[in-house]
Amino acid sequence: MYHHILKEQSRLNKYTISPDEFRQDMEYLKKNGYTPITMTELIAWSKGEGILPEKPAMITFDDGYESFHEYAYPILQEYGFKAVISVVGKYTDLYSETDDHHIRYSHCTWEQLKEMQDSGLVEVQNHTYNLHVNANGRHGSHKKSGESDEAYRKVLLEDVGKLQEECYEYLGRYPNTFTYPFGQISKEALPIIKEMGFQAALICQEKFNHLTGDPEELFHLNRINRPHGSSLQSLWEKARAEEQKKK
Repeated sequence: MYHHILKEQSRLNKYTISPDEFRQDMEYLKKNGYTPITMTELIAWSKGEGILPEKPAMITFDDGYESFHEYAYPILQEYGFKAVISVVGKYTDLYSETDDHHIRYSHCTWEQLKEMQDSGLVEVQNHTYNLHVNANGRHGSHKKSGESDEAYRKVLLEDVGKLQEECYEYLGRYPNTFTYPFGQISKEALPIIKEMGFQAALICQEKFNHLTGDPEELFHLNRINRPHGSSLQSLWEKARAEEQKKK
């Protein structure tokens, strides 16, 4: 799981890595025989409608920063690797309408997303329209304390549904995966996102996924965050060690 890529060393942190670090990760995947896949390919496999490569992996980017287009996308093209980018609709709209762009803070435009999607290497998914916030008692798409089921359902249908429709308008397809903001799972959200047609959901628990082919497993897909200063190999070794401790 990636978020932001910048060249400035002073701005690298838990959620921001350098282009060189991303390239190193892609080289590690290539040397070790991994094949990056999309959510659509994973969903098809779970339905018995497709096969997966021997060593599948998934490269996911959250939030939709323009740095993905600037730095990650060209590297993906070099390696022929696929990736999944989950966008926040409000920011996609904002930076599609303004000339105020800076790599530190701007997000991909609809035009950039369409360009990358049309390459066959990038799949766009739903990270809510405007619920990637902490405000007024709400933490991401999590149900607020004291909020009625009816009110919560209305919020989710309107917000997430707005981005679904915009993706169809600008990209020609409805996202099939919901990416929880901040990884904040709400048990009340699951039946609603299923009702909306989503077939999978991405969360932020840092574990490997051991999938059997049951489509229900796809609604709680774990991901390992890639911070600055680590390597993909060290992160995976740590995750494997944690698994062994729990056995």
